[in-house]
Amino acid sequence: MPWSSFAWAAALALPAALAQDGDADQPKSPEIAPRMQPDSHNTTHWPTSPLPWGELNFIHTTDTHGWLEGHLNEVNYGADWGDFVSFVQHMRDKADRLKVDLLVVDTGDIVTGNGLSDLTTPQGYESNRLFRNLEYDLLTIGNNDLYNSKVTGQIREDIVTYYDTNYLSSNVKVKINGKDEPIGKPYKHITTKHGLRITAFGFTLQDFKVPKNVTVQGADDIVKEDWFKNATSQPVDLYLLIGHADIGQGCKINGKYKADHNPLICMKDWFRKNKPEVPLQVLGGHSHTRNFSCYDSASSGLESGRYADTVGWLALRDVAPSKTWKGSKTLTNVPTPTKTCKPHQSTSSYSAQKTVHLDRRYLDFNRQTFAYHAIGAKGPDVPAKFDTPFGRHVTKEIQATRRHLNLTAELGCAPQSYYIASSPYKCPNNIYTLVKSALKTTVNNKNASSARLILFNTYGIRYDLYQGPFTVGDAETVSPYPDVFRYLANIPYEKVKTLECDLNKLKKSSCDDEKWKEKCNSHSLGLSTNPYAGDPQQNVLTNDARDLDNDKRNPGHVTKDDFGDCSDRKSADCGDDTRHIARVENYKHPYYLQVKVNIDEGMTKTVDVVFPDAMETDVLDILKRKKEEVKDYKDKSFTTREFLKEYAKSAWNKNSTCKIGQ
Repeated sequence: MPWSSFAWAAALALPAALAQDGDADQPKSPEIAPRMQPDSHNTTHWPTSPLPWGELNFIHTTDTHGWLEGHLNEVNYGADWGDFVSFVQHMRDKADRLKVDLLVVDTGDIVTGNGLSDLTTPQGYESNRLFRNLEYDLLTIGNNDLYNSKVTGQIREDIVTYYDTNYLSSNVKVKINGKDEPIGKPYKHITTKHGLRITAFGFTLQDFKVPKNVTVQGADDIVKEDWFKNATSQPVDLYLLIGHADIGQGCKINGKYKADHNPLICMKDWFRKNKPEVPLQVLGGHSHTRNFSCYDSASSGLESGRYADTVGWLALRDVAPSKTWKGSKTLTNVPTPTKTCKPHQSTSSYSAQKTVHLDRRYLDFNRQTFAYHAIGAKGPDVPAKFDTPFGRHVTKEIQATRRHLNLTAELGCAPQSYYIASSPYKCPNNIYTLVKSALKTTVNNKNASSARLILFNTYGIRYDLYQGPFTVGDAETVSPYPDVFRYLANIPYEKVKTLECDLNKLKKSSCDDEKWKEKCNSHSLGLSTNPYAGDPQQNVLTNDARDLDNDKRNPGHVTKDDFGDCSDRKSADCGDDTRHIARVENYKHPYYLQVKVNIDEGMTKTVDVVFPDAMETDVLDILKRKKEEVKDYKDKSFTTREFLKEYAKSAWNKNSTCKIGQ
């Protein structure tokens, strides 16, 4: 594929390039590698359990959303894309030494949610170039990659064309020059290095606000296509379904956007019914969780987190036919998968004709984790030999791009961390408490003393805000949508007292002014009192019989899937590669919030109603006002991306030192 020649050419050119950029005179340790982004922070926790290896192994990413620089103030996920490039190359080399196969797969949503992807026009103009430095064997497209035709066009130019036949999109078409065209290839036949025959497909969910220029086909239509009939008529050892869709759903759904089925899972069901003799593997995405689902003894699904916080690992044994397999017959000196899948409920009449042994692992996205599994490093520091020349090159590209986009500019020092769902609504550590303060301080016009009611969509906040240096990049991560503030002037206050509640009712949400049940604890942060008692589905990212010292663990993902429950201290079947302290992530909040400024409940007669432009239609409908009455409240350059930046400049610039939190 095109990556190889590019990668090696870049790597060979590195000595001269590095000398030219001024690093040649800097002292370098002969043994220890520095962290890759200068403003990131390394975790102090190392995995202690090696990965299982099978005949066929997968490295899986999904929903990266432009987070290629890593999580700079979160030690669990401090690696950048260059570190990941180094990791993947080491793992490919290891697979070759073991004489087994390794496929690297991504299942979509590579934009929206980080300044690297979002601060260019179109989104992805810079980040796509960085993303494609990784040698992916298969990829597919996500819903966020499809909302804007220019963004989709950029992905088509930068990613689809680059990866060519490796980019699969079996059920998505986009309108090009007036004609519906597949965004990628509908399927791919693969014969691996060691002779395993795989037919792969890529499916995207239907349950999103599909743009007019996009068509997402359903499963019933796909199975009628001539190309599909041809693809499924070939001899094969494994069917591989990669997709941007929830692996834990059933085929039939009652979707938020009126979709009635999940194409990825419906296609899985079709294959298990019509091809039960062939093992099948699903790699999914979209729901932003770590998850593994057993379907039957020869089929399962894996999903691998979000925002470059997780690398999914999956090892399969007993999938390769003994007559055609050219790889290792028996693996030594590495663990091999011993688990088998049993469906947790009977959902169909078919029965598998083969049993696959398998296991999964969810890796934290940090250098220690990568170095441990790639080269056997055990600390306390990451050896310099972990970093490949090309990985270092990618890291420097990311750093240069961040500077170019001004993402590294510090706006202030966040004095504490603020959470979307790990602290009760209206508590000091809840992020919407901060949002209200910031809106009140920054959303004003020339008449700052005027009475105003500011409305805000809480789902415009995409991520927690962590204690420590607060940069332009952090602001773009927390509040990435560029909505302009609009307003209706001099509206009778009596008419708008229930406006926020009426808006929330449209979303079947509780009102902002209603009394919320949860009380603020002493820390206002939902850490589980029992570190092994968590939400039955998914908590944030605690170590294993891999490290049971509570005091040394960071809050983080505590995953429950069909193979094990990481909240169970005694479980040997936990999928989290590094265990963490469970943190509650299910505190609710209203869909819309409101901020009252200069309003005296007994005296105020009229107010200005201020809102992001995305809310305009609903506000006008409820108040029965005309579009012509709406005006810009501030200059259009001041958007929902800007209010936290302005607040940080004024409120968080008093600290001479700035420390990060947990």
